[in-house]
Amino acid sequence: MLMVIGAALMPSVDVGTEPPQRQGKTLTIRVSWPGAAAKVVEQSITAPIEGMVAALKGIQSVASNSRFGRGEITVTLKPEADVSAVRFEISSLLRQSYDHLPEGAGYPSLSGGEVVTATASHNERKLLLTYTINADLPPDRIKDYGEQNIAKPIERVEGLSEVKVTGATDRYIEIDYNPERLAACGLKGSDIAEAIKNFIGREEIIGEIRQENGEGQTERAALRLATASFSKPLEQMPIANKTGKIFYLNELATYSYKDYEPSSYYRVNGMNTIYLNVYAPADAKVIPLSDKAQEAMETVKEKMAKGVYVKLTHDEAEVQREEMYKLVSRTTLSLLILLLFVWLTSRNLRYLAIIATALAASLLIAIIAYKIAGIQLHVYSLAGITVSLGLIIDSTIVMADHYSYYRNRKAFLAILAALLTTIGSLIVIFFLPGELRSNLYDFAWIIIINLTVSLLVAYFFVPSLVDTLHYSSKKARPRHAKAIARWNRFYTAYLSFTSKRRWIYYILIALAFGGSIKLFINSLNDNRRPEEENEKRLHIMAEMPLGGTAAQLNEKVKILEEYLKTFKEIKIFTTRIDGRGGSIDVTFKDEWKDTGFPFILENKVIGKMITIGGTDWSTYGISQRGFSNSLNLQHRNNRIVVSGYNYAQLYRVATDICDYMRKNNRVQDIIIETPGREVEEDEFFMRYDEEKMMLAKQTAGKVHSSLKGMLKKDKVGHYHDRYVSSDIYLMPETYDDFDLWHLHNAGVRTDSADVSVPALMTIEKRAAKNSIRRENQEYVLNVAFNVLGSYSYERDYIKSVITHFSQRLPIGYKCGSPTWSQQEKESTKYWLIALIVVIIFFICTILFESLRAAAVIISIIPVTLIGSFLTFYFTGEKFGEGGFASLVLLCGITVNSGIYILNQYNIIRNGSNSIRLYVKAYNHKIVPVLLTVISTVMGLIPFFIDGDDEPFWFSFATGVTGGLLLSIIAIIFVMPLFVKFSRR
Repeated sequence: MLMVIGAALMPSVDVGTEPPQRQGKTLTIRVSWPGAAAKVVEQSITAPIEGMVAALKGIQSVASNSRFGRGEITVTLKPEADVSAVRFEISSLLRQSYDHLPEGAGYPSLSGGEVVTATASHNERKLLLTYTINADLPPDRIKDYGEQNIAKPIERVEGLSEVKVTGATDRYIEIDYNPERLAACGLKGSDIAEAIKNFIGREEIIGEIRQENGEGQTERAALRLATASFSKPLEQMPIANKTGKIFYLNELATYSYKDYEPSSYYRVNGMNTIYLNVYAPADAKVIPLSDKAQEAMETVKEKMAKGVYVKLTHDEAEVQREEMYKLVSRTTLSLLILLLFVWLTSRNLRYLAIIATALAASLLIAIIAYKIAGIQLHVYSLAGITVSLGLIIDSTIVMADHYSYYRNRKAFLAILAALLTTIGSLIVIFFLPGELRSNLYDFAWIIIINLTVSLLVAYFFVPSLVDTLHYSSKKARPRHAKAIARWNRFYTAYLSFTSKRRWIYYILIALAFGGSIKLFINSLNDNRRPEEENEKRLHIMAEMPLGGTAAQLNEKVKILEEYLKTFKEIKIFTTRIDGRGGSIDVTFKDEWKDTGFPFILENKVIGKMITIGGTDWSTYGISQRGFSNSLNLQHRNNRIVVSGYNYAQLYRVATDICDYMRKNNRVQDIIIETPGREVEEDEFFMRYDEEKMMLAKQTAGKVHSSLKGMLKKDKVGHYHDRYVSSDIYLMPETYDDFDLWHLHNAGVRTDSADVSVPALMTIEKRAAKNSIRRENQEYVLNVAFNVLGSYSYERDYIKSVITHFSQRLPIGYKCGSPTWSQQEKESTKYWLIALIVVIIFFICTILFESLRAAAVIISIIPVTLIGSFLTFYFTGEKFGEGGFASLVLLCGITVNSGIYILNQYNIIRNGSNSIRLYVKAYNHKIVPVLLTVISTVMGLIPFFIDGDDEPFWFSFATGVTGGLLLSIIAIIFVMPLFVKFSRR
């Protein structure tokens, strides 16, 4: 009945390609205060909110970043904290504190902490389909056509979240005015801005008004002021009434339509393309939804105008289909290999039917547990199913072999112990670093569920199958009886000899273990198998200096694109520009990629890039040396982190550290940084003289207002009529012309007179400090630098600097190195292996009620690890996270075989500790033990097929296979060394 229920639930199991996110333990509070400096934002908004939040129960840490005009507070909760309750408390505090925030500050927003398990939040979305739209029309016309005639019909497909057309920039209205002409009329740019806001129509909340409801109670409601929109042409808009004369917009300014300057570009082979992106909710079933959207697109194509072409370039469902096909085929292949192995070793159809039926029962019943636990099947969880197939067969083989021979269930204790040790090792996965833990979370749970179900199947179902199919493992005379007898005589003599000289073998095992660790550590630093790309590509990187824009970089990149178009050997080149950085990825036609042409092209491209100035260029992917013309003066390898409760004092401490290190000629490129904002733009700041201001009868506010009217571009609203719907920007004509020279040499007109800015204030240049970082209510700065010398000298010098200042810093201030803490965190990961050993030791102690029995089982682990270490050393395979995961699983599964033999020995010995009885127990269990070990190895074969395409699983399978194969030697020859035999 359970198998039928599991089969019925199979189509409803949630399937994806990536591990789902867990409930968020991070909350983010965002605040805004347009025009406010970072220091003012931090003191007036960020710090007070941070202090309130830090006092709440369940908060683990609080960090904040205050920037120009905005701030962000990141709140990390304790693992046991109730996310919903904390969110509610923070929301209440923000609501109560809003009235006390400075005027002009926005309402703080709270996000994060959403529950995202197998069912994701509908507020999230993912890209489902991407189409390219091509036509012999300007980009903006193509975009308009795509939005009206293609996107709208697709949006009607049920289940989609959004359909968006991108690739062309929108237009806006730019109003240009002359500040001097306005000043002559007694007006300023702000007068035009205010008039436009009034006449284009707007709504404002001007307060609250009291009213009585129908029940005689008084309520307060918002009072909105709404203005009617301007219905005449824009140039006829009245701006001001001065001395009886009405000034209209066309008398004071001119306006024109302009395209927004793109912040990013994407081109294929240098051609502009319009993209139609179809988005689906994060929890949507991708494959059926993709099919429905593509069917709708085929209907749209039949009605499209002549000369408009649409092509599918990305299908998330296709990616998922390929990934799932690979995973399912890997699991199916593993299953077939295991069943074939069972058949070849037994040559008995009844035995094969027992194994296959029990395996099917375990998997189908496990589906019920997947649904209850909300586990999603994805890359890692399906790999967990594949790995667990061999382990499930292990328990089935052991119970079937034991019950068919003895007709009792006494093997259950050994199966239970093996199950608990494997689960004990997998529990360690939940203590791994964040990303690895997230990836292996479902992997661990899948194996734990499958093993638990297989235990119940082995105890209740397998004996019933054995009885129903009348299977028996007893035979009148086993094959190869003479060989078995000779082996028993040798094995008995070996146990008798080693039991008298144990200490010699203990030393040999310790030496072998230490030597293998040394070889393994050396192999970690040996790059005998460098990672290579599957396909040879030329990667070209470009970066503008600080202050550069995407449009400026685009002009540089276009020159190189035109050059690349002249080479017929290039298959495709893709250009991506985002901000001041960009890249071009070049792939070659099949007949040219393995020739010398890629190297020739790289050299020619380098020659071309050198002629394009104003940009840092670099290449990689073809020759090992690559190319770069960047001086890279911004990059610094070392940092000392300083923190404290007063920002001004902390900055002085950081300055003292810089001065101290400048005495060492080997220390270069010293700078004080804000964490997360290592590269800051320069800024000009003006320091005014109060006496000069008074003599000139001016104020800083007047000068600032005049300069703002000459240098600032403002968005003043959105204009809409029958023909146009565009944003409006107000810009002085001096916006592009009034530069630093004019600031030093030209006059500025205020309300009262023309003044010279240099006569009233000094203009200086400095690195902009537009960000202030706090962690747990402490300000944080980095002292970044480079050290010329060896790594050991660099490490010792930094340690000496930290020690020097740690002894002299005032209370509340500290300094340290972030690199060391990260290394310590990485090293603690490997101590989890020792934790696994301790867990297994205590489980075996409880189940066998003997410390010595537990020590016997633990003795298998070091020899198994020797096999894994030597496998990585001799194969040269990259260890990585997959290798570490293999060590975790190995510790749990290699002891299973020893548990089976030792449990059988305890059953038959009746208080006696003779070698003869141990050999008898060994003979009863060695066949199922070998079958379980080999079946587990067989189940890992599909992981080797993909090779380096799946580095995590390839190294995982390598480590497990090497360890399991050597565990056979450990079980036969090492484990008996720790068993105490009687002399008689």
